[in-house]
Amino acid sequence: MDSITSEPRPLCDLCGSKGELVQSGIADPDGNLAGTWGFQRCSNPECGVYWLDPAPPPHELWKAYATYHTHTRKSGHRLAKSTLSLAHRLIRLGLLPLWVANGLKREADYLRFMTLSREPAGSLLDVGCGGGRFLNRMKKRGWQVEGTDFDEQATRKVTSRYGIRTHVGDLSQCALPADSFDVITMSQTIEHLYDPQATLRECLRILKPGGLLVMTTPNALSLGATEFGAFWRGWEAPRHLHLFTVESLQKLTRRAGFDVAEASTYSAGAAVVYRVSRGNQQSSPFSWLNELKLLIWSYDKELQEYHTQAIQPHTGQNVLIRARKPALQNG
Repeated sequence: MDSITSEPRPLCDLCGSKGELVQSGIADPDGNLAGTWGFQRCSNPECGVYWLDPAPPPHELWKAYATYHTHTRKSGHRLAKSTLSLAHRLIRLGLLPLWVANGLKREADYLRFMTLSREPAGSLLDVGCGGGRFLNRMKKRGWQVEGTDFDEQATRKVTSRYGIRTHVGDLSQCALPADSFDVITMSQTIEHLYDPQATLRECLRILKPGGLLVMTTPNALSLGATEFGAFWRGWEAPRHLHLFTVESLQKLTRRAGFDVAEASTYSAGAAVVYRVSRGNQQSSPFSWLNELKLLIWSYDKELQEYHTQAIQPHTGQNVLIRARKPALQNG
């Protein structure tokens, strides 16, 4: 295992309030970094953000991404992986009628396009664009797209593969023109930021009046977080520096100057989180048969979670925020 330096963060860095330790003993879910981390929840009722404590300082954080699962391919038995991949597809196909009937398929489609399916095509900026598949998807639908990411290698691949303009670094460092985009998306991005408040304010500046901001992020009050404790994949320490609930992210977005149009949670894709979280609990690798059983179990959990939200709102695996820049801005 590699080592990474972490420093205490006793106070909320968004409002300066004290916090309450809500989870400790969180290990790197990829098993590459030594040590454990915890999350505190801000005691200020007007904030309520969760923050990583201790946390790596900015100059150390690159170590957390050197072998990150989105940047590297893990080795393994190809036949077993291919078989599980086929099983994965067959299970999804078998469940498709049920997903269509109960609305989960509609929710998945809604999130596949970051809620933009019915929005008129315009200019779109994806903050934290990663491999660029979402941007390419929207480009094919007639959108004028650009992306930003901290990973220079990733942005180069997006540009060379899809012909999409990209920018490297923190959103503020990109110095994009004011009032220049109709939509900004941040899919599973805000939780990785040292200063999410500053990023939201920069989004407000860059968006055109009336422009739309769409964000998704892990839900710290999800059923999965409650069930798995320190093994919940959504903690993702030490890469996730802040986590949110529907209420806390809605408040932060409003403080940045946005009008929040939708604040909710969703379950589409939760099967992956359930499967990985259960795997994190195991001290030894699963057999192939148990992997298959785990796959079936995780899809069942996703369906259960989807239905549970009808009686326990805001308990889905991820938070969704849709917010607009006011049509008229002063100054």
